[in-house]
Amino acid sequence: MKNSYVKLGGVLFIIAAIAAGILAWLNDSTKDLIAKNDAMASMDPQVLEAVMPGSVMFNEYEDPALVKSIKSENEKFVNLLTAVDASDNELGYVVRTWSTVAGYDGDMELFIGFSPEGKVTGVSVITSSETEGLGSRTTEPEFTSQFAGKDASAEIVDFEAVSGATKSSNSFLSAVNNAINIYNQYLK
Repeated sequence: MKNSYVKLGGVLFIIAAIAAGILAWLNDSTKDLIAKNDAMASMDPQVLEAVMPGSVMFNEYEDPALVKSIKSENEKFVNLLTAVDASDNELGYVVRTWSTVAGYDGDMELFIGFSPEGKVTGVSVITSSETEGLGSRTTEPEFTSQFAGKDASAEIVDFEAVSGATKSSNSFLSAVNNAINIYNQYLK
């Protein structure tokens, strides 16, 4: 009787080990495809236009060492991209970052565009789990558009928060200011 439990346990262990191996292999073999799909989702024409008017694509920044350096020094930084137009002319930089201050229901992830002249060209929210109808209003153009044209030489302090959604508004602003700090420290 005792011996049958040992055999059964051994069989279950082998099945679990094989299943874990298959899952690990599937995860490894699909990670590039998942990353590519995430990148393609960011190429939505509405996102492109909101972040960098006139852009048709965001390309990976040409200096991977700089991107790695930023990631090592800024845990909220996700990626650095360049926005290009239909003729493949570079229009400016795009910083992808998480907020540094939590909103009502967690962090927000944003794209923030910067012109060569050092102005914020636009902002688009990638991820937000703020309360529908209240904090989620920080994702709407009525709120996000106020940042376009702002000088990126220093953090933004004056802005119009969403009424009743101060935490969400401050979370959004912290992501914008994180991107501004990255721009000033590494790209200016």
